[in-house]
Amino acid sequence: MTAAALVWLLVALRGGGGVQVPLILMFLTLVATFRGWQDLRKADRPFRLRIDGFGITLHDAEVAWEQIDAVSLWHLPSTGEDSENLTPPKPRLTLWTVSGVTLPRKAERTWDGRSRYTLLDCEDLDQSVAEMSKALAANAGDRFETAPRAVRPPIPVSVSGPELSVPGGERVFVDAQRSGTWALIWAVAAVIFAYSFWELINGDFMGAEVFGAFGPLGAMGCSYLTFRSYRRWRKPLRLRIGPTGISMREVTEDEQHFPWPEIATVMVGASEATSDKRPWLVVWPLPGTRPGANPTYLVDGHQAFALVRLDRLPGGAEAVVPVLRAYAGERYAETV
Repeated sequence: MTAAALVWLLVALRGGGGVQVPLILMFLTLVATFRGWQDLRKADRPFRLRIDGFGITLHDAEVAWEQIDAVSLWHLPSTGEDSENLTPPKPRLTLWTVSGVTLPRKAERTWDGRSRYTLLDCEDLDQSVAEMSKALAANAGDRFETAPRAVRPPIPVSVSGPELSVPGGERVFVDAQRSGTWALIWAVAAVIFAYSFWELINGDFMGAEVFGAFGPLGAMGCSYLTFRSYRRWRKPLRLRIGPTGISMREVTEDEQHFPWPEIATVMVGASEATSDKRPWLVVWPLPGTRPGANPTYLVDGHQAFALVRLDRLPGGAEAVVPVLRAYAGERYAETV
């Protein structure tokens, strides 16, 4: 905009702009002087952020914990046509002040009427999101909002569940589909198709020639189904809940592991990513613990990972929920 104004000014000077040219030049000078003064003031007060037992201190404000209703590392949704394959952006440090407390910056509009301020974008910091999350966990107590309030009220991150004292050890839920049996069935079918075609081309085929003529196609199709069923048998759908955390493996894929110290909340309920209202197992990790992972969806700036729809597991929600509640303790949100 400044460059365009200067170009326009030069054109006006060459063409003889009359009295308008000095007025415009004076206006541009005033704007430049004002912006330069603002930059000088910022240079005198370089950016600073400190999180300690007092509260949050910035270069232009100090807020004690008693003045803070909640603080959060607020995630924004990824943008772009192929955003699911991109590294999710870092969150913003956001806080809500108690009634009557204001900061020297513009408050954001919220649906619940609370005063919310965005302090900084974590992309601008040299420190990692995990380091900031640890500082907030150590000093903010239950003011550190790590999951949507609609899911669970904030609790101190230091609160742990009874995961190390639950008797019985790890519980494993494996998909009950008989992929191994189907792999054997498809393998036998592939052999039959291949043998029938071999008999047909040697002139010794006894039976329907059409069946033998489609032998190569049937053998290839059954071989593919054999390989697919074998992979599903070797890597079935599996959920593990135990003293170390929650591990989930989708069919034929690698396992995801969520240690208990990295889990803010775990719930069983409808997934926001689908209109299907059947219960899912959903994990809300602590900010900064999974920097390269893409969440399933966001709710109120918090990342959620919908791991599995429970009716796909043997026993369904009735079998999984008691085990999950026993290990997760206060991390479990009573949604079912």
